[in-house]
Amino acid sequence: MKLDLDRLEPRWPALGALMLPALAATTWLVYNVSWFWSHVPDLQFGWLVLALCAFLVLEAIPQLPPPRRRWSFVSVTLVGVGLGILAVFQMYQAAFGTMAASIAGLAIGTMCIVTGNILYAFGPAALGTLGAAFYFLLIAFPMPSFIQGLIVSNLQNFVAAVDVELLKLLGYPAKRSGALVELAKGQVGVDEACSGFRSLQSSIMAAVFLGFLQFRQWRWRILLGVLAVALAVLGNLTRTFYLCRQGAIHGPESVKGVHDAAGWSVLVFTAAGVACAAWIITRLQKAVDLRRQVLAEGPAAREDAKP
Repeated sequence: MKLDLDRLEPRWPALGALMLPALAATTWLVYNVSWFWSHVPDLQFGWLVLALCAFLVLEAIPQLPPPRRRWSFVSVTLVGVGLGILAVFQMYQAAFGTMAASIAGLAIGTMCIVTGNILYAFGPAALGTLGAAFYFLLIAFPMPSFIQGLIVSNLQNFVAAVDVELLKLLGYPAKRSGALVELAKGQVGVDEACSGFRSLQSSIMAAVFLGFLQFRQWRWRILLGVLAVALAVLGNLTRTFYLCRQGAIHGPESVKGVHDAAGWSVLVFTAAGVACAAWIITRLQKAVDLRRQVLAEGPAAREDAKP
């Protein structure tokens, strides 16, 4: 069977031949990160992300521009740099073992190869569709410990500080000591689970997935991402404030009885909030597109558009 790469016929073998470097690098990356997905409970959603990534690739294929198969300085540089990064971090991993830092290096090298391959095969126009589908995989990767620790500690301190101020506004004596909220009846700690890091991560994943499916312009995707982050922070602040208030009224021991229920409520709130935000942005996008179309068609179209 002869492959026509200029017309992508037959589609799957031709597309696989065009994207062979990206597919090979991504397969190797998934093989390396799969240990974390199988053994680290907080990262087991990675298998779901992999399935969603494959789905996004399938969704992106009908939107691809005609293949151009043209190397440029940028695409050659990206592939070359990506191969170099992969080689360095593969040797690092062979010497010191698999860890989050080595996976991060392999991910950077892989995405350089993916980007260069897409630029060669289809040009910059495909980065927002096929490229975004590959980049989505990065959500499920482990962060280097120093980066995750910095984010979590800052979130813990922020949440504790806001909770203390809210408690004071309601007349409950409270004082912050790091990530601890000191109350009249004891202490309530804002641990890593209460920092909001996981809800923030899941809300970003949902926003990226819905943004890719719903919107073609990056400004709408970014807007949905910003709203998802805001919803995650708001939901987690509400949860921790409720727990701190519970501790202020009934004592810190009472927090254990409502901790899990509060966590599930934040998950439901964030998921519903991101879905509603996507619906609102979709309506806003349609209104903006309609207005732009009316303005482009002139006064006659504006008269017809009036109720």
